[in-house]
Amino acid sequence: MGTVPLFIIFACFFAVFGADWIAASENIFKSDTIESGKGKISRIIRSSGDKLDMGYNGGGFKSFSVSLGDIAGLGMDNLSKRKQHEKSAVAALIYISPKKGVEKYIRELINDADMWVRWDVINALYALGDGSAGTIAAMSSLFNDPCPDIRIQVCRFYGAHASSTEVKAVYSLLWDENTAVRHQALETLASTTGTDALIKIAEAMLEDESFDVRGLALEILFEKKAVDETKICGILSGDDSIQMRRAAAAILLKNGTAKSISTLIKAVEDKDEKVSETARKALERIRGSSDLPL
Repeated sequence: MGTVPLFIIFACFFAVFGADWIAASENIFKSDTIESGKGKISRIIRSSGDKLDMGYNGGGFKSFSVSLGDIAGLGMDNLSKRKQHEKSAVAALIYISPKKGVEKYIRELINDADMWVRWDVINALYALGDGSAGTIAAMSSLFNDPCPDIRIQVCRFYGAHASSTEVKAVYSLLWDENTAVRHQALETLASTTGTDALIKIAEAMLEDESFDVRGLALEILFEKKAVDETKICGILSGDDSIQMRRAAAAILLKNGTAKSISTLIKAVEDKDEKVSETARKALERIRGSSDLPL
């Protein structure tokens, strides 16, 4: 096959929620894109004539060209010292079709200068479930990565593969400048942190500037049965987010007591119809369950 040009077209999908895209790409390409053995890429298939097309759903498509001679039989040792296009090609191929055994070769690219290489490597290691001490240690620097999508994926990686002690490093991202990063950090800690510590974290995040983050914090507190009624009244009467006021009204409809009545009376006049209606129902429930003339 000589040095016939290979066009590798791949997409980096920056997701804020979930990881369905990983499974989707694996379903398409798993097992028949690349084989690695004895530290070398030994076979590349799924070609059409002289081209290898690797396209899958995502935003921000990136493409580049390499020759087959550069990639077929390429040694995987010392990848960090390879030419940039070689590192990019190897990282992309492994990302699309991760294979057990390549972890020790690609983890040295975790801190590569190229954002796309870092993205492909962290996702490949995530899919491979590599929670080794070496990978965790190398990946810790990505908490300060300039790309917010990478910081989000580091949160997910730590949530899935780090120890209960190591995952505490995610705390620092609760105050990240990027809303989606803060949301993912809270989501990760919600699944890995003990109840008492999580309640304190969620209470603090109720002050976040983003209603998405505040909403997740409120959901956590509700699930943990740690909702402070006075705090909920403050949300109902003063939060700028309709979604937050709706959630607060719904909580008081379920669990509110007589101490919430004055707040609920004002909330009946809320400009949002759903908030108003829920507040009215909460008032009816509280008044109906009391022996006092409320």
